[in-house]
Amino acid sequence: MRLDGIDDYPFHQVPTPFNVPATTDSKYNDGYWFSCFSDDWYVALGLRLHPNVNTVDGFASVTHRGTQRVLRASRALRPGYDDMVTGPIRVEIVEPMKRQRLTVADNESGIALDLEFTALAPAYLEGRYQHMKYGVVVNDMTRYTQACRASGTLTIPGETVRPEAWSAIRDHSWGVRTSMGAPIRFSGSERTAGEADERAIRLWVPFDAGDHSGFFQTHEDPHGRTIDFEGRIDFPDGTSVDLTGVTHHLEYQPGTPRPIGGSWDLHGADGVTRHYDLRSAGAPTEVHGFGYYSGWHDGRGPGNYRGLEVLEHDEYSCEPGDVPSGPEHVKPEKRMGPTEYPMHMVGPGGSTGMAHLEHHIFGRYQPYGFSQE
Repeated sequence: MRLDGIDDYPFHQVPTPFNVPATTDSKYNDGYWFSCFSDDWYVALGLRLHPNVNTVDGFASVTHRGTQRVLRASRALRPGYDDMVTGPIRVEIVEPMKRQRLTVADNESGIALDLEFTALAPAYLEGRYQHMKYGVVVNDMTRYTQACRASGTLTIPGETVRPEAWSAIRDHSWGVRTSMGAPIRFSGSERTAGEADERAIRLWVPFDAGDHSGFFQTHEDPHGRTIDFEGRIDFPDGTSVDLTGVTHHLEYQPGTPRPIGGSWDLHGADGVTRHYDLRSAGAPTEVHGFGYYSGWHDGRGPGNYRGLEVLEHDEYSCEPGDVPSGPEHVKPEKRMGPTEYPMHMVGPGGSTGMAHLEHHIFGRYQPYGFSQE
């Protein structure tokens, strides 16, 4: 077994070096998602370790003027387990839980950046997610989410901008995720009622309302009944309010599942309901380009060993059309279309800011008139 610099710290949880996980599951992974946004800009970067397939992979993506550009990078994880870099993409923890620096060096995609993310409030530790099929645990993961601001420089072909305190978010998740690694089919003769996935809509929303920040997520069934909900609002003086529910009224681009605005009311444990109005900031973004859900050129997703060093990139339209947008190498019938939407927000008392709306419709969702078709 190999030692890395991180092994000098007294934080081991099992009697192995850090680069050897307690589980041998090939789908075990640990990594980050960052994004920042402004009018007609959506920037995302991710980096993730897959120790049981000896891989670290990542992506950098910029959506602007209806075009999404994406760089994907993968390398052998060892040696260099404690070096959070793959290709030109690097993540540096400047001050744990408070500041991170993201860099993308010059590369063939034309995307380059140097951004520092600064936390607005403590991270929100989401509830542990476990999902079973035929008695097999296929997802078992933990994530925390944090509202931030981002500043620095960003370059795409023909244009350089200097974000200054752009609204931003980040998350860090780890565990077993069935959508990563080599495909595995889980099957059997029957599934229990508790294994059924009744989710018809997903809303995952970190936000910065100007004079406060927060996070909530919820899933609802096809009839709009809440399956789960969690969230919190944080204020600059260090106080916070737990959230107990959301009532949402989203508006959609006609004929599409693309939200363009609307409102929601967040219900607090303090008995106060806070109202927020939303309107699109442009630049909706889809995640196949990040490599998710078989988005790599080899037709697989993250967590597959591709060699000592691999780079690839894509550029494509994210405008609405007859088929969902996505990289050309992903078959149209497999594309999800955009799921990440930056929104301008007006909150209680006229406070202003932005929200990151991760939005999925899974087939039929009656309250907004979506069917299986």
